[in-house]
Amino acid sequence: MNTEYKIVQSTTPHFAKPAQLARVLAEEAQAGWQLVEKFDNFKIRLQREISHREQDSGRSIDPYRCHVGPSNWITYSAAALATAAVVLVILRGVGAI
Repeated sequence: MNTEYKIVQSTTPHFAKPAQLARVLAEEAQAGWQLVEKFDNFKIRLQREISHREQDSGRSIDPYRCHVGPSNWITYSAAALATAAVVLVILRGVGAI
């Protein structure tokens, strides 16, 4: 049995909600991927038979995607802005600004 594996991850707890996990697994199943293991709410491991590669060119999703949910850029930018706002509030509170 020739199988390949991949890990799909998210920067937010995307797999915490069963409905979101089911949606991702249904999309991945279109390319033959099956759940092997849910590590946590951020990461899952999938596997499929290598023979599924033959139909990859006609698929509507990227069969080798490894990220779902908000992009890292959006998540990290929001976190940076929130951190800057908190620091600004603290500095104003102690009279440094």
